Amino acid sequence: MVEPMNQSSILQPPDRQRVDEQIATTIADAILDGAFPPGSALPPERELAEQLGVNRTSLRQALARLQQMGLIETRQGSGNVVRDPEGLTHPEVVEALVRKLGPDFLVELLEVRAALGPLLGRLAAARCTLVDAEALGAALAAVREAETAAARQAADLAFFRVLIRSTRNRALGLLYRWVEHAFGSREHELTGAYDKAEPVIAELGAINDAVLAHDAAAAAATVEAYLGASALRMVQAYTGAQRAADSG
Repeated sequence: MVEPMNQSSILQPPDRQRVDEQIATTIADAILDGAFPPGSALPPERELAEQLGVNRTSLRQALARLQQMGLIETRQGSGNVVRDPEGLTHPEVVEALVRKLGPDFLVELLEVRAALGPLLGRLAAARCTLVDAEALGAALAAVREAETAAARQAADLAFFRVLIRSTRNRALGLLYRWVEHAFGSREHELTGAYDKAEPVIAELGAINDAVLAHDAAAAAATVEAYLGASALRMVQAYTGAQRAADSG
């Protein structure tokens, strides 16, 4: 079995609010940092609870969360054994990777999102029904009516959910939603990308027009253009939030 690194200086006591989530985050970060390599066992519960300064009930809840994420598994005689994070696709694992790897990994996620865009646009234009068109129009209206960046961000995600449904491609829907879910806990840092309403409304409006016209080429181009522009805004918002947090 692979021996873990010395964890005494890596595992820090979590904040008391939402203790089990904080514990899970602390251990997940240690795993992603390499303190617990794939195949190594976490310390026994009593020792781990003492290192973190938490009770064993909260620790067990956190360990259950890590098992659900797929970062660890329980093996008879070995305790909680670390799995290889690079082989996992659970959204919470991706959130942890974004937290540890920062904007570089965020850019990689956005590249995947952008690659799916043209296909999404073409299929939506080809398969959009009258019901889809009405739903898309309502989703676009919600974007226009949003009064805050957070509301605009939520409306943007809702617009794309409708667009995805109109493709009638379940596999594409799963892939795209996985990428969107990967932003999960980072949404508060990406919200700055929606501060300015005009480009968001204009670019989504262009997608809507192309899809309703059943112009597959134009729909592919407008979705690709929007995802590229919004990705740039997201990275700028994320790095700005990180600088503000570091200076604070």
